[in-house]
Amino acid sequence: MIRQRIGSTAATIVFILGFIGVGHMLATDPGRLFRQLLFIGIFGLIFYVIYRVFMAPKISAEDMRYRKTAQASKKRMQRPGANPKVKPSTAAKKKVKPSSNVTKLSKRPTRSAHRSDAPHLTVIEGKKGKKKKKANM
Repeated sequence: MIRQRIGSTAATIVFILGFIGVGHMLATDPGRLFRQLLFIGIFGLIFYVIYRVFMAPKISAEDMRYRKTAQASKKRMQRPGANPKVKPSTAAKKKVKPSSNVTKLSKRPTRSAHRSDAPHLTVIEGKKGKKKKKANM
């Protein structure tokens, strides 16, 4: 617990001194401050590009198949004429006052309309050969 307090106090002191130093440099020589910030940004960008190009983990073939399938699924769901399932807004959730014609309110859509919108699923190959370990008695 004491170590946490010491570390947090030291970090606070370093931040305060840093803000004082940046404020002093901004007041005395703002051009130099902006040049330093520009160089820090350029070097950070160079290191980021080097990391992304050379050190980023490569995408496996299984991940590529998954992404391709997910994109195809999105395109299928966004086709025109399809009715996406949208949650009703708060205005649509208002209670309807019962009218004299109760049969209109209690009328349900037919089941065939519900079943016509069956989802189109694609099987993604996975690790099927691995067997589960069973407990020995």
